[in-house]
Amino acid sequence: MIQARYQPSRPVCLLFLLVIPCLTLWGGPKQFKNASAAQRDFAELLKISRQPPAVSVTVKATRQEDDLLIEDISWPAADNQQVIAFVIRPIQNKGPLPAIICLHGTGGSRESETAPNFGMGDWTRFGDTKVQKRFLGWSRELSRRGYLTLTLTQRGLDSRTPDTDQQAKDLLVRGRTLMGAIVQEIRQAVTHLETRNDVDPKRIGMTGMSFGGITTFYTWLVDDRIAAAAPICGGVGSVDVLLKIGHPNYHGYYWWIPDMLTVGDQGDFAAAMAPRPLMLWAPTEDIGMPKEGVERFLNVARPAYEHLNAGSALVVHRQPGEHSFTIEAFNAMEQFFQQYLKQSVQK
Repeated sequence: MIQARYQPSRPVCLLFLLVIPCLTLWGGPKQFKNASAAQRDFAELLKISRQPPAVSVTVKATRQEDDLLIEDISWPAADNQQVIAFVIRPIQNKGPLPAIICLHGTGGSRESETAPNFGMGDWTRFGDTKVQKRFLGWSRELSRRGYLTLTLTQRGLDSRTPDTDQQAKDLLVRGRTLMGAIVQEIRQAVTHLETRNDVDPKRIGMTGMSFGGITTFYTWLVDDRIAAAAPICGGVGSVDVLLKIGHPNYHGYYWWIPDMLTVGDQGDFAAAMAPRPLMLWAPTEDIGMPKEGVERFLNVARPAYEHLNAGSALVVHRQPGEHSFTIEAFNAMEQFFQQYLKQSVQK
């Protein structure tokens, strides 16, 4: 593996091979001065402001189903985009609630994640006729268990056309990034939750599957209003390792952030966030996040958490399995939020 990364025709590379046999092209862990510096650098990579974005939400409709109150909301974002979301809260719970922003994967939407039935079921994605199996209703289930949830349809997916590849190309030539545009919309959701009387602003969490997992992770990195985050199969580990031994084509244009590895890999940024709680659901056969990349992530991030006596706040599940949302992943995520949103208030 190492020799394949070097060209023997170049003497300097041969010298490096003789002197440091284990050298790779990656420059090693980046030490940020503090969390603020890491957030500043990551916001610059995303081409967004560090300041929380403003939002003006319209409640289009409200309905009650079972013991839940469901709001159909929307708000304007950049590029004349309109974000659509559902807010669901348990009616019987009084007082400010812990809140969770819920983000779907590529084939999902706010409708799939808030479906009445909880668990594996049939789903037909927008613009398709083929019925597929999907883990449904999990954000509504979180509301049944005492959380206020905000579930939005992410930019470039489902009915929010054009698709991610087209939007990514358009934004790149204009000096912006699609990931930055997505993260800013999610941050607008955080701003909205902060203003609600039924939400405790110190207990706002975030989770998502696949596409929603990586947008969860990157929003958590750049916005410290997120008290705890739980990406599920989100492609979190190491961009460098994925490029070397993984399947880069698995991820679309939206996933790639220009110049990122000149500043730091995913584990470097996560280390700077310690001791803020983070859970990764990282199956060992997930094609989007090689287990070797997860190992590198842990080697960098875990010492930072342990240095602050917060080792338990970095939770990583590395069980056998592939890229899928399972009941086991849901239970692990819900247990994580029980500890870090329901049982404690993050300062």
